[in-house]
Amino acid sequence: MKDTLLGSAIDRIGMVERKVNPEIFPAFINSIISQQISTKAASTVWKRMLNHFGEITPEIINSASIEEIQKCGLSMRKAGYIKGISEAEVSGELELSKFPELSDEEIVRRLTSLNGIGI
Repeated sequence: MKDTLLGSAIDRIGMVERKVNPEIFPAFINSIISQQISTKAASTVWKRMLNHFGEITPEIINSASIEEIQKCGLSMRKAGYIKGISEAEVSGELELSKFPELSDEEIVRRLTSLNGIGI
């Protein structure tokens, strides 16, 4: 085991099972939504986004205004971050689909170049 501290925690409490969205863009947007709010609030906002937009794709979110995104229950700042991420993906600056092929350093560089994303 590479991380002995984490390994001992897993031995004590068992593996943590959590649902993972395999689609990178909606998972990324959901992560932004979930920052610094309760799980219940994040779930409510996510459902509002799905109800409003139907699908969370770079093209759909990029075509929305920041105000339209914000009306789903987000702060104007988070709505701006989400809009910026969609713009970066649509323009080819981000290229989330290539992340599995990139080094961790390159992924961190691309993500942290966006407003609202830190290490």
